[in-house]
Amino acid sequence: LLGKMSCRINRGQRPKISLSAVGRVISDSNRDLFEACRDGDLGRVKKLVDAKNLNCHDTVGRKSTPLHFAAGFGRKDVVEILLLAGANTEVRDEGGLVPLHNACSFGHAAVTKMLIKNGADPNAVDHWGYTPLHEAALKGKVDVCIVLLQNGANPLVQNLDGKTPLDIADSVVKEVLTGEYRKEELLEAARNGNEEVLLSLVTPLSVNIHANDGRKSTPLHLAAGYNRTQIVQLLLQFFADVHVQDKGGLVPLHNACSYGHLEVTELLIKHGANVNATDLWQFTPLHEAAIKGRTEVCICLLAHGANPTVKNSNGKTPIDLAPTVEMRELLTKEYQGHSLLNACTSGDINKFRTFLSSETASFRHPYTGQNALHVLCEATHANCLSMVEAVISVGVSIDERNKHLLGPLHVAADRDALELVEFLLLRGANINLFDGEGQTCLHRCAKKGLVAMCKLLLDHGIDASSVNLHGLTARQLAVGMVVQVLEEHPTVVSRRARESLEHRLLEASKAGDLEMVKVVLNQSDDKQSLINCRDVEGRHSTPLHFAAGYNRLEVVKFLVQSGADIHAKDKGGLVPLHNACSYGHYEVTEFLVQQGADVNAADLWKFTPLHEAAAKGKFDICKLLLANGADKTRTNRDGHTPLDLIKDSENDDVADLLRGDSAILDAAKTGSLEKVKKLVTAENVSCRDGQGRNSTPLHLAAGYNNYDVAEYLISMGADVNAQDKGGLIPLHNAASYGHLEIAHLLIQNKGDVNAQDLWGFTPLHEAAQKGRTHLVTLLLNHGADPTIRNQENQIPLELATADDVRVLLQDAMPSTGRLDTVLIASPDELLPVVSSFTAIPSGENSTNAVENFSTTFSSNSADQSTEKVIFIRNI
Repeated sequence: LLGKMSCRINRGQRPKISLSAVGRVISDSNRDLFEACRDGDLGRVKKLVDAKNLNCHDTVGRKSTPLHFAAGFGRKDVVEILLLAGANTEVRDEGGLVPLHNACSFGHAAVTKMLIKNGADPNAVDHWGYTPLHEAALKGKVDVCIVLLQNGANPLVQNLDGKTPLDIADSVVKEVLTGEYRKEELLEAARNGNEEVLLSLVTPLSVNIHANDGRKSTPLHLAAGYNRTQIVQLLLQFFADVHVQDKGGLVPLHNACSYGHLEVTELLIKHGANVNATDLWQFTPLHEAAIKGRTEVCICLLAHGANPTVKNSNGKTPIDLAPTVEMRELLTKEYQGHSLLNACTSGDINKFRTFLSSETASFRHPYTGQNALHVLCEATHANCLSMVEAVISVGVSIDERNKHLLGPLHVAADRDALELVEFLLLRGANINLFDGEGQTCLHRCAKKGLVAMCKLLLDHGIDASSVNLHGLTARQLAVGMVVQVLEEHPTVVSRRARESLEHRLLEASKAGDLEMVKVVLNQSDDKQSLINCRDVEGRHSTPLHFAAGYNRLEVVKFLVQSGADIHAKDKGGLVPLHNACSYGHYEVTEFLVQQGADVNAADLWKFTPLHEAAAKGKFDICKLLLANGADKTRTNRDGHTPLDLIKDSENDDVADLLRGDSAILDAAKTGSLEKVKKLVTAENVSCRDGQGRNSTPLHLAAGYNNYDVAEYLISMGADVNAQDKGGLIPLHNAASYGHLEIAHLLIQNKGDVNAQDLWGFTPLHEAAQKGRTHLVTLLLNHGADPTIRNQENQIPLELATADDVRVLLQDAMPSTGRLDTVLIASPDELLPVVSSFTAIPSGENSTNAVENFSTTFSSNSADQSTEKVIFIRNI
């Protein structure tokens, strides 16, 4: 008895926790470790701590552990190291204190958070019934109290004296424990969306505090009204009351809906907000949203059961308050649609008949994507089948898929509704419809072991060989007795025989075994179907895909002639032509193109056969495709043309081919005969430089003296008299630059020696002006007319800059127009000469006399302008 009394007396006299006491008495064996934890010497702690001493007790003092020491002294880094090493957060000292008591007693908020995060119990009690919250409240540690309350500390726990933390708290902490601490700042943080301030203040005790003035709003009212989504989430985590009302009876949902905050509205509803809550004037959240024209919010509320027929204190429904006819119609339509879905769920036949129409039957729930048929296929009530029939009769799509890409048949099959599934199949439901994972009903039912349902589906012809997105068949997913059903059902056995034929045909096509291809096709009653069978375990290739890709020309020809689909796509969207082009099989490509294959067919990545051939450097294939209409400007999904895919310099010839006319023009200009021969065809031999002078390759070859190129271009049918945008023909270029051999070549090939450009210049004008003596001779010898005048009325002789050219042109002039003398002199100097040819009328001055007999021009010098004349004497 004395022992028990002594024990009670000691427990009633709880000693104060003192850092000096904790730090003063340290046992010898682990003295260094305890001192390092006390002092926060992280390096020493790391060096000294091990599995044996991690949770050791100070046997001389309060029986504290290293974690007690580090927590009490607020050594956060040391606490972290000890926790990472596995320190026990629940170990107690001789007074029953855990490390969290120490951290809270001395106001170490960061350490408090860390300990709780690592499993410390915020409601642990010592031998006197004190929790960490008692300690913090007693010592006035406001921040620690807030952290504890935020992390589940119970403010109602009583110690052995029957005292709660509130009973022993100082005045400031009392405000924390009553929820009044810095209330106005908390409300302002909720209004402004200041997450940092809010997290430093909010607790479950203050989360529902009301403002003293205004509408008496709570933090949740303010955050909802101001669209502070993150703040709303935080408040709800601290158990904010979604049903709390302000002084007008508004709940937070009223505020969110009134201002059209959809995300906040959804968040509040998710946490249990009443969509039909009313304020003092009987306004619901839907009234608020409707009157403000908040369409999306109205749709959300109606989807969660809001009633648009509820009247406010003025007798008005939300529909009545909608600002536009369109809004009223929308509310009515949504309400009727949801009413039908609800009737389908409950089986209320009268309500079902009231709301069923072709419009409502097609209504889809905005969140689930379900229509009436989906809902009925999930339902289990007695009226299900008759309702399904009624819904189908008004025109609902029987294969429409919901948000999860499930059709009504998937939904009914999943719940093993045999009668309903058979009914849907008889009404035309697609038995092989895929869900979002590429599964048919058979995949889904096989996984669930629904034997009877699998038999029913097989009886109705479902494709048992279909694979899902993971490449698995229903057989591979089957469990239980379904495995046997999928192996022995007659349709499966028949399919297995068919699969054997398909496999043999695909392998024979791949190997180029024409005789085996013929044998296999002859063994089938459905040759047309078999010839387009698929490699279901691979890329879903057809026999023609394989034959084209493996360059089996004879097999390709036979398959196409036997009806193989030349446009069939594998699961990557490739047609047989893609395969042939990618691997450079010219003859196969040529044959497929001749048979009508689409040269611009695109796969799922928008690669055309030309992309494939270009990327692989298949020059001849590219040339063939381009000649047959392939579009070199087509871009794939990454925005790349075939030209963009050429990265290797070894494939420059392919790049040139795809560059087209510009590459030909460059080759003609640089004299690259090899490139010209590769690129030029009868169709592009006279292509144009659209960005420059509209020159042809022959213009450039002639101008740059590339004889071999010019000769080849002419042999390919180049137009020797084609004009550029200035009217020049290739002979103009050759004449202008003095390229004698090319000029001779052009003349031999009927180049027009008297062709005139837009300014009336002939090749002879060009040659004369540039002093090209040999060219002038060549042109004159081949019929060039020296008397042709340009637009400035000049003949070649007048443009001649070289004496020998001038002589040649003079000699070539007709006798009536030959120039015997060309004089340049002033009028006074010419007067005696003019007098020898003609009599000068009496009184006429020398200038007039000469002007009547000559052509005047101005000769300007640096210091004067002297008028002179050219005097021409005819022979």
